[in-house]
Amino acid sequence: MRYLTALNVVLLAGLVAFTVVLYVRELDTRQAEREIRQLKAEIAREEETLRILEVEWATLSSPVRIERLVRRHLALGPVAPTHMAPLGMVLDGLPLRRHVPHAATGDPLAALISRLEAEGSGAGIGGASQGRTAR
Repeated sequence: MRYLTALNVVLLAGLVAFTVVLYVRELDTRQAEREIRQLKAEIAREEETLRILEVEWATLSSPVRIERLVRRHLALGPVAPTHMAPLGMVLDGLPLRRHVPHAATGDPLAALISRLEAEGSGAGIGGASQGRTAR
């Protein structure tokens, strides 16, 4: 009989522990469900905001709207043949870069390239000229 009383006490303690664990799990589950509902609501708000922004972007980038703004704020017209310049005239108007030898920069890789150019034909790496220089 004594064993049955001890067994009943152990089983009752186990049942109470199981009930407490189950209750805590239920509270955790309800909290997680609340968080899920909040996150779903936040996602829905963000998706609505995204749809509104997409519509606004489509409106702002509409070619018809841009053309109307250009006509209102810019005095643009078609390009006349007199507005075009020959390529040679454009290139002559550009400032030329002063040629700086590679070795003068203090870069060891540039010094190696300069040495290789001096040993080779002097035409540069790959045998091509390395850009425009002052005339």
